Amino acid sequence: MAVTIEIEVTRSGLGSDLTEALAGYGLRAELVDEGGAPRLFVSFVEDERERLVVGATHAIEAYLSDHMLPLVVQRADGGCIVRPPSD
Repeated sequence: MAVTIEIEVTRSGLGSDLTEALAGYGLRAELVDEGGAPRLFVSFVEDERERLVVGATHAIEAYLSDHMLPLVVQRADGGCIVRPPSD
């Protein structure tokens, strides 16, 4: 399920610039201006599953590194596998 937040933009003309700036961080922003009150509706560009897999992979890699375990993380089947490097 995609999560969207709303950001009020009180300064005129700033919304389109913020939309571009957010895109640089992997965020999608839709500018809506109803009655002179511009708002951005912001969500992740990538789907939530992809973001979850990336986050989990990084956390597991950090754990393995911190504990000096001779294992690697490989992405597979929409998730990941923790395995010895030779497999």
